[in-house]
Amino acid sequence: MDGAGAVLDMDDWRAQLPPQARPRILNKILETLLRHHPVSNREGLQELNKIALRIEGNFYTAATSQSDYLRKISLKMLTMETKAQNTRPYALPSNTAGNSCEDSAGKGKILKTPLSMASINNGLRHQKRARLPPSNQNETQNPVDYISKLPNDIIVHIFSFLTTKDAVKTSVLSKQWRSTWTSNQYMSFSLPPGSSSNLKSFIAFVDSVLLRCTAVQVKRFLFDAPCHAFMQSSLDTWLEFAIKHDVEEVSITPHYWRYNIYALPQILFLCTTLVSLCVSQCCFSVLSAVNWCSLKILRIEYAELNDEGMVRVFSGSPVLEFLELKSCRGVKHIMVESKSFRELVIDSHEFRPDQGLMLKIWAPHLLKLRLLGNSQGGEFSLDEVSSLIEAELNFEMESFALDKVKAHGDLVMGLLKRLHHVTKLVMGSWCLQVLSLMEAREVFLPSLQCRHLILLGTADHEGVPAIVKILESTQRLEKLFLQTTCTLNSAVKFNAEGVGRHNSAGEEFWNSAKWRIHQCLMHLKQVEIVDRGANLLLWESVLSLLKFLLQNALCLDKILINSTNSESSQAVEVAGILLSHPKCCPSTKVILRCPSQGCPSKLVR
Repeated sequence: MDGAGAVLDMDDWRAQLPPQARPRILNKILETLLRHHPVSNREGLQELNKIALRIEGNFYTAATSQSDYLRKISLKMLTMETKAQNTRPYALPSNTAGNSCEDSAGKGKILKTPLSMASINNGLRHQKRARLPPSNQNETQNPVDYISKLPNDIIVHIFSFLTTKDAVKTSVLSKQWRSTWTSNQYMSFSLPPGSSSNLKSFIAFVDSVLLRCTAVQVKRFLFDAPCHAFMQSSLDTWLEFAIKHDVEEVSITPHYWRYNIYALPQILFLCTTLVSLCVSQCCFSVLSAVNWCSLKILRIEYAELNDEGMVRVFSGSPVLEFLELKSCRGVKHIMVESKSFRELVIDSHEFRPDQGLMLKIWAPHLLKLRLLGNSQGGEFSLDEVSSLIEAELNFEMESFALDKVKAHGDLVMGLLKRLHHVTKLVMGSWCLQVLSLMEAREVFLPSLQCRHLILLGTADHEGVPAIVKILESTQRLEKLFLQTTCTLNSAVKFNAEGVGRHNSAGEEFWNSAKWRIHQCLMHLKQVEIVDRGANLLLWESVLSLLKFLLQNALCLDKILINSTNSESSQAVEVAGILLSHPKCCPSTKVILRCPSQGCPSKLVR
C-alpha cells in the first residue's frame, strides 16, 4: 500500500463521519437541555433546538478529528449536567437505572421528565435541520450513542482534568458512563478552608470512592482540605491506598485549625513508584532510609527540615530532577551529587540564629538555580555550581541600613562571582539596589559571560547606576529585558527635582557612560521593556536608555515595548519618539505591544 495514501487529510474525518452521527448527537444535546430547561410549547422547543444546533455546529467546525469532536461534546454535556446538579455535595450515584427519582419526603412518588425522548424526536422530525447532513438510515433503527462509544483513553484524559467529585457526576452522561468513574486513575479531593461543617460527609465520600475504586493503578492522588486531628488517621489510610496502587503523583496540602501538623506516614518514604511529590504544612520527618527510586519532582512548603533527613532524601532519590523548598527552615546544606539534578528553587528561606545563618549549596550538575522571596537574616553560599547555565537572584534581605551596606554588597558580589559562567541571569530589585550602592563605593563586578540578562527593578535615576554597572560586566550581552517598577511616588520626586535637569537617568549620563559599556553595545541584538507607568513622566528615564541604545548599539535588531497599562496612548507616544530618533543600525525595528487595543502587537517602522 502506498505510504502517502495511508495518511488522511485533517478534514477527512468529517467526510468519514456516519451520516446519522450528527443527528444522534444533536438529539443527545437537546435531551440534556430539555432535562434542565423544560418547555411546554413548540416555540420553546424550537429555541432549544437552535441552541443545540449552535453547540453542535461550533464543535463540529472547531474539532480536528472525530475523537476530538466527541471529546468536546462530552465535556460540554458534562458541564451542563454539573451546573444543573442540585444534589447533596458529596453524594455518590446509585446503581439503579431509569429516569425516575424519589421525592425529598421519601414517599416513593415517581417524578416524570417533562418530555420523553420520543416527544423530542417527534418534535425534531417537524423542524428544519438546515445545517445537519440528511440521514440515509432508517429512523426506526437503534440509535447510536456516540458519547458512550468514546475510546477509553479519551475518557481517562477527560478524568485527568476533573476533581473526583466532578468525575462521579459523569455517571449521568449515559448508561455506559454510569460506573466508568470507578476506574478513574486520577483522584483529587478538596475542600475550601473553613469548611469544617462538611468534614464528616467529606470523609465518608472519600472512603466510598476508594471502596468502589476498580482502577489497577492510581496515577494521581491530590488532597487539599482542612485536616483536623480526628481525620489524620483517615488521611493515612487514603495515602496507604494510593501507595498500594502504585501512585505516581501525590500532593498533600492540609489546612489547619490551632496549628495541628500532619506527620507524613513513613510508608510514603518507601514508595518506589512515586514520580512527583508536593507537600505543604506537613511534618517532613525522615526517620529511616528513603526509597524514591522514581522520584523526579519534589516540592516542600512550610516545613521544618534538617540536614540529616535531607541527606537521606537525596541519597534515596537517584533520578531527582527538580527540588523546590518554600518557606522552609532548619536545613543548612543542600548537597546533591546526582547527575539528573537539573533545577533548584529556594523561595523565602527562613534563617534562624539557633539553626545557622548560612545556606550552602553544593550541586555540581545543577543547570538552573532560583533564589526567591523574602529571606531575611542569613546568606546563601554557592560552593559548587559549575554546571549552571541559568540563575535567578530575586530574593530580598532586610531593609537597607548603613551598617549592612557592605555585608549586602559582599553577598551579591560573592554570588555573582560564583555565577560568572551562566548564560542567562535574572536579577531582582533588591540585588539591583545593592549594586546601586556599590556604584557609590566604586566596587567593580566580576566579568560575566551572560548572553541573556533580565532586570526586574526600577529604571529611574536611582536604579540606572545598577543597570550601568551590570552592563559594564556583561560584555557579550545579546538580549536585555527590563521590567520597570516606577511608582507615582518616584514620579513626584523626579518632578520635584525638575524635568529636564541633569540627572543620572538622563541622556547626558548615558553618553558619559558609553565608554564603560562599549563592549556590550557591540553585541546587543534585542531589548524588551515592560513598564506599568501611567504617564509619560514615568517613562522619561526609560526613554533616555532606549534612545541611547537605539543610537549606539551596533547590531540592535529590535526594541520591544510591552505596555501593560489599560491606557496605551503613552506607550504609542514613546514609540513615536523612538521612531524619530537617530538609529545606529538602519534595520532596527520598534515593536509596540498594546493588548488593550485588541491586537497582540503593532510594528512601528
